[in-house]
Amino acid sequence: MFAAKKEIAVAIAAALLLSCGSDKPATREAAADFLPGEFSAIGLKRISPVRSFDGQALWEYINGGAELYHNYGFVEVATADYKKDSVEIVADIYRFSSGVNAYGLYSMLRPEDAEVIMLGTEGYLSASSIQFVRGPYLVRVVAYDDSDETNPVLVNFVYALNKLFVVPQTPPEAFSLFPDSGRVASTDKYWAGSYLGQTFLTSVYSRDYMLDTTHVTLFVSPSEADSKALAWSKLAGELQKLQPAPDGLPFDGDSGFLTEDGYYGKIVVGTCGGRLVGMVGYRDDYKPFLQQWLDSLM
Repeated sequence: MFAAKKEIAVAIAAALLLSCGSDKPATREAAADFLPGEFSAIGLKRISPVRSFDGQALWEYINGGAELYHNYGFVEVATADYKKDSVEIVADIYRFSSGVNAYGLYSMLRPEDAEVIMLGTEGYLSASSIQFVRGPYLVRVVAYDDSDETNPVLVNFVYALNKLFVVPQTPPEAFSLFPDSGRVASTDKYWAGSYLGQTFLTSVYSRDYMLDTTHVTLFVSPSEADSKALAWSKLAGELQKLQPAPDGLPFDGDSGFLTEDGYYGKIVVGTCGGRLVGMVGYRDDYKPFLQQWLDSLM
């Protein structure tokens, strides 16, 4: 059977450690550039032509899921089959318009209980497959079976692919605005649109926190903060769910307010340092945590 996920993660970590000091790879940009005919060092050969799909042609490849990819600035995908002995693997290289969009799509696809690995910017394991994001690229490799032979080939393949990239491995810069204390691992998300189901809430970064025994979410949107806050407060007023923000929170001017949603609970919203910010799942005893964060943004 396919080896345990923990063993795969350990193997990848060891491979990445051994790569320190290796020669810088050649510059590549098109998705197809990352699918050469052979990875000679690991004995893996391509057994199919590279197929590429760009723009609306993505519908030909993934059909119903294409809309989400387009929401995140999809540019192109290249795909090919590889084989070593009896092990066959398909590799997909997706390119997006920016590293932020690539990470955003990745964050939407990552399962809540994902086995996260430090590959590229971040990756995760699932049955017979590994996905990782790096710069504007999302990489997905899937094996055709769960045999004992598959594990080392899959690990070596993703390691070899990661070495081809010269783009940064750092996550989007906006995530550095969030505090580290109390964070829930692997919950960073970038929402290209419709955060909390609202069409005007575009370009939103979020991270979950565990306060006491409860999950809350902090969010930031660096662009068009005033217009988003205004649209949100107007909606809350129309729904008769608009209340003043808790006293003492350092929002810009009088931009802060409290609203409530039947699904998400209480939400504190405002602008701080020219950014739309807030907490989903607010309670009065969480005010010191929220205030400390907002103070750091001023």
